[in-house]
Amino acid sequence: MNTRTGHDAPARAERSGRSQKGAVLVEFAFVLPVFLLLLFGMITFSVALYNKTVLTMATREGARTGIRYVADRTDATIMSSANAAASALCSQNLISFGGSISPSITSTVSGDILTVAASGTYTGLYIFGDMPMSAQTTMRIE
Repeated sequence: MNTRTGHDAPARAERSGRSQKGAVLVEFAFVLPVFLLLLFGMITFSVALYNKTVLTMATREGARTGIRYVADRTDATIMSSANAAASALCSQNLISFGGSISPSITSTVSGDILTVAASGTYTGLYIFGDMPMSAQTTMRIE
């Protein structure tokens, strides 16, 4: 073969192309687990952030419901209406992978201040395990 005219150049290009296909496959095999880990991490974190927002909105809605004026109300009726409103919002909107989130909701009245608190544990995917979450809202009873 004449190296000056390049008659064996197509054979070299064909060999080089085959070896690069194998290298790309090996690189993909190394990068895929890292990519999937990042993808599942983003999904889990996004759902956890959504659940934290739901808990915050639930405590806020519970406090709003509790401070609403009702004639002849007592501290017990204020706290029970706040707990019921917060529980209803949580039970409809929380998302979990592999289990259910059942947050504990507590309300306290101290003078003219109503405090509604909610806390629960979010169960994520695989290595992104249990994450404790909590929210609290305080409003003045008028």
